Amino acid sequence: MNIEGIKDTDNQNHIYTHSLKPEDNKASRSTFLEIFNSRAQDYVQDKRPCEYFDMADKNGFISYKRAVFVCNYNNNTLELGNCSDERNCIRVKLSKGGSLLVNRDNIDDLLMSISMFSAKDQGLIMQAVMKDKMAQEAKRKSEEHEEVDKLMDMVKED
Repeated sequence: MNIEGIKDTDNQNHIYTHSLKPEDNKASRSTFLEIFNSRAQDYVQDKRPCEYFDMADKNGFISYKRAVFVCNYNNNTLELGNCSDERNCIRVKLSKGGSLLVNRDNIDDLLMSISMFSAKDQGLIMQAVMKDKMAQEAKRKSEEHEEVDKLMDMVKED
C-alpha cells in the first residue's frame, strides 16, 4: 500500500521525506553559485517584520547600552553604523524575521549591546561575526600572498 511517501511493506512503515531522484529522470546538479544565490534570495524574500522594530522610538532609533540601531523599515533591517556600502557590513538573518546589518567598524558596539537580542539571535550574531573574521583574515592572507608573488616576479625579471 503506497500513500504519499508512506510505504507499508511486510508490516514495516517507512517514511520518505524527499526523493533523491530528480524529476523527469534528468540529471540535476546545483552549482555553488546557484545555491549561494538561492540562499541570498532567502534573505531578501523573508517578509516577516523584524521583531526588534517594536523597541524603536518614534524616530526609528533603538538606543541600547552604547549602540544606536536604526530601523530601516523599507529594507526590513536593523542597522548599526554606516550601512550605505554593504561590502563593509555583516548581514545576519534574524530568527523571527528581518536582518541585522552591521558595519565592521561597529562590531565592538554590537558585542557590547548583544544582550538586547534573543538567545537564538545572539548565537546567529556570534557565528556571523566569527565567520566574517575568518573570511577577512583569509582575504588578508591572500592579498599578502599576491604581493609577495608580485615582488618575486619583479626580482626574477632583474
